[in-house]
Order: sequence, then C-alpha cells, then structure tokens
Amino acid sequence: MNADKSPRTQESRQPSENKPGDTGERTLSLLQKIQAGTVDPKCIRPVERRQIVSYLMADGYCTADMAQILKVSDRSIERDKKAIRETNALAADPEMVEQMTGRLVCEANLSIQRIRKAARDKNTPSVVKVDAEHRCYQIVSDMIGSLQRLGYLPIATARLQTNITHNIGQIPDYSQMQAEVQRLKQIAGETKGTDSQLIEQFNAIEGQLETIKLIDKIDNVSNVIESKGVQNEQDE
Repeated sequence: MNADKSPRTQESRQPSENKPGDTGERTLSLLQKIQAGTVDPKCIRPVERRQIVSYLMADGYCTADMAQILKVSDRSIERDKKAIRETNALAADPEMVEQMTGRLVCEANLSIQRIRKAARDKNTPSVVKVDAEHRCYQIVSDMIGSLQRLGYLPIATARLQTNITHNIGQIPDYSQMQAEVQRLKQIAGETKGTDSQLIEQFNAIEGQLETIKLIDKIDNVSNVIESKGVQNEQDE
C-alpha cells in the first residue's frame, strides 16, 4: 500500500471554486492557510489574490505588508488594487438616487428605533433618556437636510426665489417703455430745457430700446414659425 508523500501545499495548487455566498469565508480561510504556511500564495489564482488584497485593505494593511504576505512584488499589489477599484466603480444611474434615499430613510428610522428601545430600559437614567431623545431629533433633522439637498423636500431659498419671481410683476413691453421715455423727455424739456447730460441719457435709453424692439421682433418671428410647425404636424 503506497503512502501519500505529497506535501500539504500540493493540494492547494488546484484553484478553489468559490460558490456564491461563501466568497468571504473562503477568502478568510485561504488567508489563514497562507499565514499558517500550509498554502503557497504563489499558487493561488489572481482573482483569489485580489480577494485577499481587498480583505487586507479593509484591515488596514499597506502595500508592502500585503506583498510580503502574498510573496509578490509591490507592483503586483498595486495592480490588484487598481483592478479592485475598477470592479467597484459605479456608473451614473438615476435609480441609484432613489435607492440610496430609501436606504437613508430606512437606516434613520432603524437608528431611532434602536435608541428608543435602549432608552426604555427601567435602569436607564433620566439624563440618558433625555439625551436619547435629543439624538433621535438630530437623526430626523439630518435626514430632512439630506432629503432637501437631494431635492425630495423644499428649502426656504426656493420659496424665497418663487416669491421674488411672482412679486416682480409683469415686465412692460417695448411700446410701454417707449411711451414712458417720451413722457419723461417732455417733462425734462419743460423743466430743464436742453440739458446735455439728460440728452445723453435719453439717447442711451433709446438705443437700448431699439435692441429690445429687435428682440421682440425675433420672438414674434419665432412664435410664428413654431405655430406653423404645430399646425403642419396636425394637418399631417
């Protein structure tokens, strides 16, 4: 009967097949075997090494320490870190905002429930109960601020801007402004005569009025084109 004389590390040369749900457990187990010397880290697959690197990064290990544990160069560890960052990269997704907002509200409510559950204990001092309620208030306040920044709740500046916009009133058109300028010129002529400074100011205003008149004409042409386009679409 032949005895198996193969070293223990020989068994680890076959790449492990991680099943969904047990990656973290297998990674920790593999790391423990490497640290115990029963597995040669040079024999593991790159994907397994990256999982260990990710685990060690979370534990606060630096590049040099990880390279020593896994018996690879510092550049290999840096390449693994880059691959981990690329894997964890997030693409812009509108649904992410709604999902994270829902998680924010859920976590805030759970935190409040845990705090109040702990404060209900009969042995809890009154000072701690008061502080617990204050913490609950802070959680709600912070959550409201976050929802405002995300656009889910209104903010005071938005209401102020709305009020300013509505209180400005309707801007007069070109004909109204021209009539007002003519009225002021008539009053100035009766009281000041031919004041050179007033004449320059009126000339500047009339020049700006001509620009406004041109803008009004462009807007009228644009409205005509849009109305004809809508009519043509309806006819089709």
